[in-house]
Amino acid sequence: MKTNKNFTQWLTLFLLGLALIVVYKAFDSLGWIWAVVVRLFSILTPFVIGFVIAFLLYGPVNRLDTFFKNRKAKFLKKAARPLSVFIVYVLALGLVGGLIYIALPALVSAIADFVANVPMYYANVTGFLKQYMEPGGFLENFDIQGKVNELYAFVQQYLTVERILSYISSFARVTSSMVDGVLAIIVSVYMLLGRESLVRATKLVLGLVFKPKTMASLSLYGHKTAKIFYNYIYSQFLDALVVGVLATIGFLLARMPNAPVFGMLLGLMNMVPYFGALIGGVVSVLIMLLSGNFYGAVFIAIYIIVMQQIDANIIQPRIIGENVGIRPIYVLLGITVFGGLIGFWGIFLGAPFMAVIQLLVIDYIAYRKGKATPTINE
Repeated sequence: MKTNKNFTQWLTLFLLGLALIVVYKAFDSLGWIWAVVVRLFSILTPFVIGFVIAFLLYGPVNRLDTFFKNRKAKFLKKAARPLSVFIVYVLALGLVGGLIYIALPALVSAIADFVANVPMYYANVTGFLKQYMEPGGFLENFDIQGKVNELYAFVQQYLTVERILSYISSFARVTSSMVDGVLAIIVSVYMLLGRESLVRATKLVLGLVFKPKTMASLSLYGHKTAKIFYNYIYSQFLDALVVGVLATIGFLLARMPNAPVFGMLLGLMNMVPYFGALIGGVVSVLIMLLSGNFYGAVFIAIYIIVMQQIDANIIQPRIIGENVGIRPIYVLLGITVFGGLIGFWGIFLGAPFMAVIQLLVIDYIAYRKGKATPTINE
């Protein structure tokens, strides 16, 4: 008995040491593993983008599909799904194309105007600082003028219309290509047309690994997660549109240069929780100050503060409602953590990520306390 006990103890220690070695080697090779994952992700980029497109367009396709299936005409019932996909894609591509046709020239014009007005901005800033840097001024002992001159020289060298457009075109070439874009659209069409068969195939594969009870839990939380992300993304886009229109109206009243462009950019910035609205507001006020319109800058500052209060207390609750439903501190935590892990998309989707984590934690605590039926097998 004693020999068996000693053997068990030594075997346990051996297995523990082996496990530690495996874990150490896994972390030691983490860079190689991550490189393989990144490479695989880059190869499958069209499929990832296609999945995202299909995910975003599933709602309108599903509604149209239901509408056509409820019609009396047999043709509409039989061709409900292909017809729904066709209509939604025509509308979506037309909307994107129209936005590019309208917004791109306006954006280029705004960049050109900003670059052309850089000397005027420089003169306004130096004129403003000069009165405070004279003997007796509170900036007398600070070499701010030298820093401004260095910044102006840097801007003159690197901030030109040609350079900015080359940066934009280079970024577009690196991040996507025409082939990947077309392939992603084709993949998304097939995903929407064959959604039911893809879901069945996924369940069959997962069913080889998980028990039926666990499969039911995975299916339940898969639907809940998709609903959180879907509602959040669409709600944020709608809220950004409303804020962009309101901002454009205020900028037009203040006679801000290229008001529609900066108004819509502020709306897009508002999609980033907390920080986006702050950064967008500061940039808008700064542009008015550089233009030499002090009273316009004050008006825009007050207007943005009032607009943000209306958005936070009236517009967002009506549009977003309880789709996310997490405390601000958790949103900030999600932005920090996921932003550090996956960059911009982590910042943008930090709130729904935290909402999913909160859902899982709350349900698990309720399950452990016996207040709910088991949802995930231990």
